Amino acid sequence: MRSVSEYSEVCVCAEGYAATTAGCVRCGENEEIGPSGCVCKAGYGRADAAASCTACGENEVTGATGACECATGFSRASAGAPCTATPAGLAAACDTATTPCPEAEYSYCHATSGTSGYCTSQGCEGPADCPGGTMCDLTVTPSYCRRPPIGAGKPCTGDADCAGTEATYCNIQLTQKCQVQGCTLSPNNCFTGTVCCDFTAYGVEQYQCVAEGSCPN
Repeated sequence: MRSVSEYSEVCVCAEGYAATTAGCVRCGENEEIGPSGCVCKAGYGRADAAASCTACGENEVTGATGACECATGFSRASAGAPCTATPAGLAAACDTATTPCPEAEYSYCHATSGTSGYCTSQGCEGPADCPGGTMCDLTVTPSYCRRPPIGAGKPCTGDADCAGTEATYCNIQLTQKCQVQGCTLSPNNCFTGTVCCDFTAYGVEQYQCVAEGSCPN
């Protein structure tokens, strides 16, 4: 009988292959080996898990979700639009108690945690009033230009991967991405491009914001 020490070698993937739950997978063009599989190289991104890695556009970088997103200081006016310079002062960090917003045009400090938040404007009437990738949130009074939720769409394997963001729930069963939870169905108060979805049939107590067209109900 062989001793335990004779079986101590660990199998590893060959060069150019990444270890995944399905075994060793060869990384494709514009990909490199990541912590849990093949990921896009810097400067490349994929639209979804099944897409190939393509070069990011002007003013874009590879984001935390693996897709191309606007570089710091740039934003999109709408989904699919080019990344342009974010107006000065918009979405700047602020504090309602200690740090007022520096620009008169974006002087409203919207608190997201205690007294800390970001600078924006109030009283919008529609998309045309909200630049820099923000949306006009008409579900509250007064309305304001709302930035995209931090962390939404980030790949995850558990809620711990979503901690510290504004999208605190990891939908392991369906999307494997961090999602904003606690939304309302009517009115839908999710960010532009997403919709509030009822996942209670799957054992998820709070409603979740998911991409339009992906709600199973």
